[in-house]
This record gives sequence, structure tokens and C-alpha cells, in this order.
Amino acid sequence: MNDTKNILLAWVSAGTTLLTTLGDGLMPLVSAVVLPIIFFAVGKTVDVLIQLYINRKRRVKGDE
Repeated sequence: MNDTKNILLAWVSAGTTLLTTLGDGLMPLVSAVVLPIIFFAVGKTVDVLIQLYINRKRRVKGDE
């Protein structure tokens, strides 16, 4: 019984630390994986929009 109580106390006292670690572990994942994907997608979207704008401008100039 004494060993079981010690194990439970150890898990309960370590529980908050484990939860904090899991909470801190999410932010590096977001900044390492999700943010580069978002920045890549935004950058590609801007690139495509600029290319479309330039091509439309060239087409209009060629028609005149």
C-alpha cells in the first residue's frame, strides 16, 4: 500500500509539469511546421496574383 501511495503521489506531483511540457510542446510545433506552410501559401498566392496582373497588363498593351 505504501508503494502504491508513493507512485500516485509522484504521478500527481509530476502531472502539472507534464501538462506544462505538453502545452509548451505545441508552440514549437506550430512555429516549426504550420507557420512556414502558411507563409509559403501566402507567398505563392501573392506571386500568382502578381503574375496574373502583369500578364493582363501586357495583353491590354498588346491590344492597343
